[in-house]
Order: sequence, then C-alpha cells, then structure tokens
Amino acid sequence: MKEDVKEFRKTRDYLICIDSDGCVMDTMDVKHMRCFGPCLVYEWDLGEYRDEIIRLWRKVNLLSASRGANRFQGLAQVLRNIHENYTNVEGLEGYLRWAESSQELSDKSLEAAYEKTDNICMKKALDWSRLVNQSMAMVSDNKKPPFDGAENALKLAREYADVVIVTAANRQEINKEWEVFELAQYTDLLMSQETGRKEECLKELLEKGYEKNHVLMIGDAPGDLEAAQAAGVLFYPILAYQERESWEKFSQSLKHFTEGTYEGEFQKEKIQEFQENLHIENK
Repeated sequence: MKEDVKEFRKTRDYLICIDSDGCVMDTMDVKHMRCFGPCLVYEWDLGEYRDEIIRLWRKVNLLSASRGANRFQGLAQVLRNIHENYTNVEGLEGYLRWAESSQELSDKSLEAAYEKTDNICMKKALDWSRLVNQSMAMVSDNKKPPFDGAENALKLAREYADVVIVTAANRQEINKEWEVFELAQYTDLLMSQETGRKEECLKELLEKGYEKNHVLMIGDAPGDLEAAQAAGVLFYPILAYQERESWEKFSQSLKHFTEGTYEGEFQKEKIQEFQENLHIENK
C-alpha cells in the first residue's frame, strides 16, 4: 500500500475512496471513549469535570454533524465548549485559528505552528495528540476489528476499481490496523491526516485522470459527504450503528456505480438515509 500520492497511478476507470475509523474499522467508540476523551481530561487537568467532559467529547465526535472530524477540529469544538461552560482554556483563540486555517491538521503541522507562536494551548494540544497515539497503541488489536461485511466489500470493490483509503486519522495507526487484519492488500494508496484535508485529497486523485462520476467516496461522517460534494464525486454512506447492514448493501450500490445509474435519485436516497441516521437537517 503506497503512502505517497505521487507514486500512485490510475489503473482502472473507476476509483473508490474509503474512510477507515467507523467506516471499515470498528474503532470509533474504543478510540474516543478510551483514548481521545480521557487524554483530554488528563492533559488539561479536568478531573473534577471528568464525566461531563467524556460525555461532551462523545456527543461532539460520535453523535453529531462533527462525527469523523479530524482530531484537532474535534478538540477545537470541545475546548471551546469547556472554555465557555467549565473553565478558562489559556491560549484557546490562537489554537482555534490554527485548527480553522491550517491546510494540514497533523502533529507535524501543529508543532511547527507552536514553535512560531509559543502558544500554550497549541503545546497542550500537541502533547494531547501524542498521548492519544500512545494510548491507542496500547489498545489490543482485537478491540479494533473491521466491521462484518467490510472485507468482502473491499474484495468486491477491488475487482472493479482502484481503491484508496482517505482518512483524517493518523497514518501510522491506520497502516497498522489495516495490516493486522490483512486489509491493506485490497488498497492502492493511503491518504491520511498527514496528506491533507479529505476534499483536497479527492481533488488530487481526480488529477490522475478519473471522471468525477467514476469516483465514489465511502464514509460514515458528514465530513466525508462534504468532501465528496466539494470535489464533485459520488458518496456512499456507512450508517452509524448499522455498519454491517450498510456493507451488505454495498454490492447493489457498486452495480449502480459501475453501470452509471448511481448519480441522481439513487444517491439522493442514500444521502437522505445518512442524514436521518445522524439527525442532520438536510440543507
């Protein structure tokens, strides 16, 4: 599995891009409830509000329109809420500006921004992210398996299309998870938080020569849909807490995709199901 998009070459007419956490891998609950939330409580010394902060983290990052957001964007939303409702977060404004404007939301980018500004919130966010990585590395692999049906769907997708992982997660962690469960063999390229935002990843892939209606983004989060729409490509949802059913229905959608009948009413119905599942109002 390649990690540099410059080395990637178009080999088929169709391209399928797939998110990882909460989409292929059953990792969202364990990562957010055992790693992201608790590490936030530790790094900002919020023990007296622990239960409230963990619930807040879950609400923002698993059960809202922010589901699947890059870790630093999710952190920004939660820190803003903490600052407004619990306790002062020193240096927050500088961190929020970085999270909203940076083209690359990664440890490396944040470290560079901190070195320029000496912003205390950036430093805490960087330490938090590194602690999250260490914490996730200690979670047993059997606690982070692929969803039922995902591997069969990947095999099927690989028969018809080039397959690229497009994720907002950490490259090292995703690489490990896909290798452990032998899923990397069904993919051609990994584009992670270190590569850039999902929208930009999709646009860069289009430059390889794919027609927009020959590109399908598979995801479980509103950010996946937004990235697909911004890049002008198609979208297939994996519904939260209905992941097995979503993967079992994928073969039907793949048929529509390769026969040119996905765009239009069929996709509209899929997006409506997705928005209703996360209680998102259709704009």
